[in-house]
Amino acid sequence: MSLIVDCFRRLTDISSCKSELKGYKVTDVNRTRKIGIACRNFQDLKQKACSKLNVTNDPTEVNVFLLDGSLIDEEYFHTLEPQTTLILQKPGEKVLSDADILYEALRRVNIDFLTAGDRVTQFLTENLKGKVALLNKVLNKDDSKTALSTREEHPEWFENLETNCITKEAYMHRRCQDRIRTYLYKTIEQIKCSDVFMNDYKARQQLLHTIAFFKLQLKQDHYFGYYFDRSRAESDTKSDNDETDYDRCYEHCPCNFGRIDDETYLHQRYLRLPQSSDTNSIANSDKIDETDARKCLASEKNAKTANDDSESYFYRVKLREKQIAICNKKGEFKCEGRWNTDGCPYGDRHKINPYKSKEDLVLFSTWNLDHKIERSRTLIPKLLQISRQDTINEEDIYDCYDNLFTVKNLRLVHIVCHDKGSHK
Repeated sequence: MSLIVDCFRRLTDISSCKSELKGYKVTDVNRTRKIGIACRNFQDLKQKACSKLNVTNDPTEVNVFLLDGSLIDEEYFHTLEPQTTLILQKPGEKVLSDADILYEALRRVNIDFLTAGDRVTQFLTENLKGKVALLNKVLNKDDSKTALSTREEHPEWFENLETNCITKEAYMHRRCQDRIRTYLYKTIEQIKCSDVFMNDYKARQQLLHTIAFFKLQLKQDHYFGYYFDRSRAESDTKSDNDETDYDRCYEHCPCNFGRIDDETYLHQRYLRLPQSSDTNSIANSDKIDETDARKCLASEKNAKTANDDSESYFYRVKLREKQIAICNKKGEFKCEGRWNTDGCPYGDRHKINPYKSKEDLVLFSTWNLDHKIERSRTLIPKLLQISRQDTINEEDIYDCYDNLFTVKNLRLVHIVCHDKGSHK
């Protein structure tokens, strides 16, 4: 009997056997241990990491983060380079990014000596925003290497960065994509935890289609990675010739992922239909090229001819002419001020160039892409309300997308100007 069971197990695991074995480094939220994991897929990683880190929770309850605090999912996992360090988070734990740890380390350095005076004690225990502002003033002001781009030209900028990007521009493009992905993941999580999604069948189908559209449109828009990419900045003078190649992209971008057929794509991603028996398609499902959105949506819309139910309606993916960086050609970013103000009152005191040095790059991670109209308090509740309507105006869905993911509603702000309170 054991021989039969073993044969059955090998047959059912054929797709995972065909996956390439890759190695990653995994640690816990306290960074107390770092272990090596060899795995074939995202679930395999979580199971092995839980076992080696003595995590007793169900692996499905455990989240995985990058060192910069970005939450990753199964699809994004397949874009990571081998030997990337990942953080395993159990329910209820808080993940600290590298920037958080940097400021905590600053607070603890020579703590006995530094806390000799009451004013210094207060400085080290209160007002994190003020500390960041002070750090910004004392950073290395040498900008002789700012214009350098490649790893060979400026190796210290890339030191300890777990990336295969060979230019600063490619790395910053990826970092911006990670921020936008985080907004997508949080949006999906809030939608699926809502009473509307769980209890209203028609609204749930509409929300699933909306999520599908968000993912497809974001792939088409390259997750707006060019917001942080100075090679996409507009020229300071109108007389300069714009020689930017807006069709060029980086290897890590989803537009370069492999493709599978439309039917397999829809089955596995959104329509929850029985999956294909083609194990090769399933094994490659996490490398879907969702940028071919028009083709996928055309396949989806064909279903409407056989079923006139409103849940068969899908949204058209829009093509954008070009994407423009929110920094200048040198890579300098300026704070845009609080959500309810016109500009930043601190002027040039709130500007930063992460292309200048490793220290500036770390500090830039504390700058926030802030929603003027709040995502969790306003945009998602509005989307849930729209989903319950009998007739959905697609312009409302497009408007939600723009407010969630584009600079129509996002502004880059210094930590001092980031208002975490209610935006009313």
